[in-house]
Amino acid sequence: MKIALASGQEASMIDDAESVIDLLNQQGADVILEMELAEALSSPGTSLDDIDAEVLAIVGSDRTVLNMLLKMGESTIPILPVLSRGQPDFFFDVTVGNFELVVEDLLSGEWTEDRRSRLSVTIGETPTPPILNELAIFAKRNATLIRYSLFLDGEEFWKDGSDGLIVATPTGSTAYSLSVGGPVILSPASVFSVIPVSSTNPARRPLILSDSISIEIRDLTSPVMVEVILDGQMRLNVDSGPIFIRRAQSDAIFVKLSEERIAALRGKLQKKTDILEDLAQDLPPSAKLVLKVLEYQDKLTHRQIIEETMLPARTVRHALSILMSEGLVKKQLSLRDSRRGLFMAVKPSER
Repeated sequence: MKIALASGQEASMIDDAESVIDLLNQQGADVILEMELAEALSSPGTSLDDIDAEVLAIVGSDRTVLNMLLKMGESTIPILPVLSRGQPDFFFDVTVGNFELVVEDLLSGEWTEDRRSRLSVTIGETPTPPILNELAIFAKRNATLIRYSLFLDGEEFWKDGSDGLIVATPTGSTAYSLSVGGPVILSPASVFSVIPVSSTNPARRPLILSDSISIEIRDLTSPVMVEVILDGQMRLNVDSGPIFIRRAQSDAIFVKLSEERIAALRGKLQKKTDILEDLAQDLPPSAKLVLKVLEYQDKLTHRQIIEETMLPARTVRHALSILMSEGLVKKQLSLRDSRRGLFMAVKPSER
């Protein structure tokens, strides 16, 4: 069986990728390395566009997976995310530590395809790669209002002024969308959610729409440049629009192991629910948003947190002080600049 392998470029992720390669080789798999990983290991590699394999295993964090999917575009190779050590573990079932337990299932075909709907986005006349989680529209300067018109199937639904707008898939409903009050959507529901962020109109509420409906953002204005953020990874400047959003023709396909195997690996859903319930009781919304972004983005500086959350600097400082006092976030010095700190979420097992 041909198994392609890609990873993030951090040294720890490359080391973990080597461990996965060793396990696959021991089981007689035909391993194909993605070009960047191959270069890091001084081995022959294949570009993502040319990979021909039954499965693509991606070693790293959820950010690694989202980045790789954006690079893959319309490719429908089944994806197996493999969590690297020390990374936030909400997005993954399989980790480097338990990979040996699933190798036999993987190579013997004891798995099914888990299809996840994606967003197809066109900004003006420029298409973007398919998006797994969400499209976010914000002004580039923090706490700056944007105004827009929302059209559904060609008819105007509302005009609004808000800090931003998020359109999320069911997969993305537990990511950025959740932090700003969006609904949790259980896959494989054929819907999208549209969430205005801090609207000036208190009557504005998140929408749940059939994914057969076309969404269009028109008349987009702001005192500063507006940007579209794709899956938290890619940022594109946008003028007045329009922005067209549809369900992508190609779904993302993930490897789905048997229920018995997943149950043996982790109780992820219950753990995540318990953590979120505890946070909802004890933390202000700004602190919950900062924590979610750190879980989602790994290590960030104070300035980067401001950019990702769109919160004022003072609010971010207050949120970080709360999170560190609760033992939910820790700070380490940046190796590049000792005057700057890097903030990261503390894993549940370390709390």
